[in-house]
Amino acid sequence: MVTLIIAEKPNVARKIAYALAEGKPVRKTIGKVSYYEFTRDGKRIIVAPAVGHLFSLAPKVKTYGYPIFDIEWVPVYVAEKGKSYAKDYIKALATLAKRADEFVVACDYDTEGEVIGYTALKYACGVDPSKAKRMKFSALTKKDLLRAWYNLEPTINFGMADAGIARHVLDWYWGVNLSRALTSAIKRASGKWMVLSTGRVQGPTLKFLVDREKEIQNFKPTPYWVIKMILEKNGEQYTATYEKERILDEEEAKRIVEEAKKGPAFVEKVEVKQQKRNPPVPFDLGTLQREAYSAFGYSPKKTLEIAQKLYEKGLQSYPRTSSQKLPKNLNFRTILQNLAKLPEYKPFAHALLGKDRLKPVEGKKDDPAHPAIYPTGELPKPGDLTKDEQNIYDLVVRRFLALFMEPAVRETMKVIINSNGHRFILSGARTVKEGWLKVYGKYVKFDEVILPAFREGEPVKVLQIKREKKKTKPPARYSPAAVIKRMEDLGIGTKATRAQILETLYSRGYIEGKRKIKVTPLGMRVIEALEKNVPDIVSVELTRAFEEKMEEIMAGKARKDQVIEESKNQLVKILQVFKEKELDIGRILLETTGTGATPSKSTARKAGAVKEISAEEEEEARKTVDGKAEARNENAGRPQRKALVIGKCPKCGGDLVVRYNRKTGKRFVGCSNWPKCNVTYPLLQRGEIIPTNKTCCGGAPVVKIREKGREYEICVDMNCRDWKKGKK
Repeated sequence: MVTLIIAEKPNVARKIAYALAEGKPVRKTIGKVSYYEFTRDGKRIIVAPAVGHLFSLAPKVKTYGYPIFDIEWVPVYVAEKGKSYAKDYIKALATLAKRADEFVVACDYDTEGEVIGYTALKYACGVDPSKAKRMKFSALTKKDLLRAWYNLEPTINFGMADAGIARHVLDWYWGVNLSRALTSAIKRASGKWMVLSTGRVQGPTLKFLVDREKEIQNFKPTPYWVIKMILEKNGEQYTATYEKERILDEEEAKRIVEEAKKGPAFVEKVEVKQQKRNPPVPFDLGTLQREAYSAFGYSPKKTLEIAQKLYEKGLQSYPRTSSQKLPKNLNFRTILQNLAKLPEYKPFAHALLGKDRLKPVEGKKDDPAHPAIYPTGELPKPGDLTKDEQNIYDLVVRRFLALFMEPAVRETMKVIINSNGHRFILSGARTVKEGWLKVYGKYVKFDEVILPAFREGEPVKVLQIKREKKKTKPPARYSPAAVIKRMEDLGIGTKATRAQILETLYSRGYIEGKRKIKVTPLGMRVIEALEKNVPDIVSVELTRAFEEKMEEIMAGKARKDQVIEESKNQLVKILQVFKEKELDIGRILLETTGTGATPSKSTARKAGAVKEISAEEEEEARKTVDGKAEARNENAGRPQRKALVIGKCPKCGGDLVVRYNRKTGKRFVGCSNWPKCNVTYPLLQRGEIIPTNKTCCGGAPVVKIREKGREYEICVDMNCRDWKKGKK
């Protein structure tokens, strides 16, 4: 009897083999693919990896235009360029399957992992997926993997598999057809070619970003006044604020100031309160992404990638979870004993080990597939973690330790000062008991404002009472972490795909700004064109309804084929309306993209500009739209960045534009007439670039750099003596 275990990735296959083998597993190869053989309990076992998705969706017949629904599963290297390495893994699984009598799927236990296992069995191994068993685990420790091996599920989770397949089909239907429709609209309006995209989740996400952008653009600031009292006690100055925080009438503000100045000022009331602050709940993926953004500035996608690496190294549990609850059978004491071996966690772990009972704080959210994120207790070896991995590991460990600690106690002090009948509030706050803040305080920001003792009735020494004019501010732009939270709240996307959708919007040139997201003119026009003509494409309600349908598939309450057919019928209606209004949509899009010539096809795509190309180039562009990223993540084609013109080329008179190196991603200035003109200049890699229409030495342009609240002008010619210091 030979059992073939299919893992999701090569390093996971190695982990499984070393965990299950009674001795050391034998590493063998088929071509470039490594796999492992060993025995356990008298059974011959082979562990072989996939490398993520080995199969993808593609049209059965090569065709242009839309709609298109006749698709099939094909090897991923057929559907996508740059995936040729997958051919070796498919061949290896097909070869090993012929030797196997039993099959076990050991991919990540979620919808994507189930699709990877299902398609590998069916199309690579030529095996009925219903004949395979399932290893279910949430951490790659030896203990967890052995438990999964001795508690094999009798079949794969067909609810998950069907839900995952339905999601792939729906994303392909919507992503490819809608992206082809947008591209067709541009071509019909201009007679030229440009690749644009939208999709089932991408459209509604961009829509709420555009809505916020409109709020900001339409915002009209309102003036108001705040009144402050500067007082002195024990040689220190303190600032109290008038009880009515905003005074909308300037004359009223003047009157209050004049009356309050007359005094006398005294302490009318002192209120001191203490409040318990319970530890934060365990991490699900969304809260980990938000906390990592707050602590380190990591994008949601980067946080997920780092957390995945820590999982594959066996240091933490599976990150793609929406649960805020820990496993009931998790041995907390063993994990704490191991964490105590690391000097930075030793005092906290030892203190917890002294408790008779270890009961963690938990949140309300649950996930049937995986528990909340926790450290496994396996320890990193010296030098094993990068700086980014160490940061996320520290965040996860400290959060875990905090779950078992005592509540923190915060004390607030409110002093009400009366001056001639007008009340001012002096506020203070301090931590009187650290509790869980001892371990997690480095990631939590509490103001410590210590006030001296005040007693009711005592006179107050007032140094100044003044009014300050302010203006109301527009709503804040979304941060990347806030976008993920908003998507969660709206019920669109999944915990595993939301970060990728956000990256897609960046790569398409629809949004910009890494900390505060701003929608570009192209992004605004795409939503304007769709919302005006086919609003269902950007409907949150429609997208959420299909997300709920896929949850029902997973729970066995809906059939995959029925949901796919319903989605197809809905999309057919949308595309009929789109075709009728295609010209109008194209014209709206052209208002942003323009019709000027650009230096190359790749630059045209990055810039979001329309350019005439040959029939061969057009066919190549069409292939790009058919890529798998459009189907799964609505992210096909090359990244688009709005080409920023910063001046005229001193050599040939062409436009000098900001470009990006394909390999490094670094930006520089290049002439639009390249390769005929080879003029280039370096650029600082940080800060927003703003053209000034000024020139410096040799006709080189001067740009303004806006970074971290300051601005300065700089010549792009490095030989300029003012290049480094800039003009303040």
